[in-house]
Amino acid sequence: MEVIGMKFNSFVMRVILITSIVLSIILSWKIWTNNTHYERRTDSQTTTKTVSRKSDRKISDIFLPTQILWRTNQQSQLVYNSKESLVPKLKEAMKLAKSARFKASKLSEANYYQAITTDDTLTLLYPDNISYAVFKKVFDDSNNQLSRNTTFNRIKITMGTKPQLTLMNDKSHMIYQTTMRQFSVAQVKRILDHSDVHLNVKESLLNHKPFIYVAANQSLLPYSYLVNQQPENYYITTLLDQKNTDNIDAKEQGDNVIYTDGDNNDLYKRLTINHKTGEIAYVKYEDTKSPTGLTKSFETSFEALLKTGNSLSGMRFYSYDEDTNSTTYRTYVEGFPVFYQTNFGSVKVQLLPTGQRVDFSNYSLQVPVPAGDKPVTLPSTQAVLNQMTKNGLLLENIDNIQVGYEWTQETSNDQVIDLNPTYFIQYKGVWRSLSALLAQKEELTEGS
Repeated sequence: MEVIGMKFNSFVMRVILITSIVLSIILSWKIWTNNTHYERRTDSQTTTKTVSRKSDRKISDIFLPTQILWRTNQQSQLVYNSKESLVPKLKEAMKLAKSARFKASKLSEANYYQAITTDDTLTLLYPDNISYAVFKKVFDDSNNQLSRNTTFNRIKITMGTKPQLTLMNDKSHMIYQTTMRQFSVAQVKRILDHSDVHLNVKESLLNHKPFIYVAANQSLLPYSYLVNQQPENYYITTLLDQKNTDNIDAKEQGDNVIYTDGDNNDLYKRLTINHKTGEIAYVKYEDTKSPTGLTKSFETSFEALLKTGNSLSGMRFYSYDEDTNSTTYRTYVEGFPVFYQTNFGSVKVQLLPTGQRVDFSNYSLQVPVPAGDKPVTLPSTQAVLNQMTKNGLLLENIDNIQVGYEWTQETSNDQVIDLNPTYFIQYKGVWRSLSALLAQKEELTEGS
């Protein structure tokens, strides 16, 4: 009875806290909007006032590495601090370093794997390749010997008396190596000493690509967050650039409302908002060609990201698709990506030949609330692969596999979402959670 009472009291306290925070957000929103509210337009006029929500985020904040891999004594660990990100501190430590000229090499698969598993190394990981020009912006690097569109996804620092910096590309096996001066190994180790979570991992090759394999019995905490939602007139003002909504045509199609602006003959804009899912699609066509080159694509997509008005505190670069010229950004929690916020990530920016398309969600993480749940113990990555094989799924169809957080809306409160750690697998080009993948195994194994 005493245990039940304690659980009940914990539940009541959580409800009270959530209610208080929700009321605070509502009152703040009313103040910000001066009591104006956007109503879905049919035949009536829409309001023109909106929330001004400018972000002070820079491209160097969004293109930070997402994971820290520390390897010592033949053991690799993913490390992070549950209260603050260690990546910015490591970035500041690297800013002080000076590097010599880079030496470029292309390694065999075996030699590349040996290079990424060198002992006494710190590796900052990106989920996909970035360009050297972006790296220079993030780390204030003054070395100009590499091409601005040179690509890599690993920043490896070899500790010791003569520290070395190696930029590494998992896809091409190209590496760019240099020595570092004025670099404090002791300072880096002091930063790592502040990590309070250590996941034992190893790096193994799967389909000729290195992946991080989580060891057995590793645990991650679940989280709960209040979500933020922008009023729709914010997007009309910022994306359609219309303060006077008389110039906007609105049409309802099921759960979607489609706004178009065709006043300018040289410019066409369309905004589609799904009121059921919160997903938003913005398309604009112009008479000028979109920029080319990886770095220009990153810079242009970042500017589009800012205009969405999403909270960017946990937003990070996630992937780039050269075939469609699309950059995807995801929300990250504790160094792990959030899935199912949308079908495409958090924000996806596609540069069209003469324009762009931006897909994003009107819901973003705002205020953390106590989850009250116990840590979730994950099976090892190898156990997950074995389970897939047992169910008839082919390992050669795996493009990617990683631990992430599953975005799930609470049934009792639509203002709160739960983030639960689990495995996500990109199988035949589509991301699915492990449970969803196994549930679809019959259709996925047909014809395999």
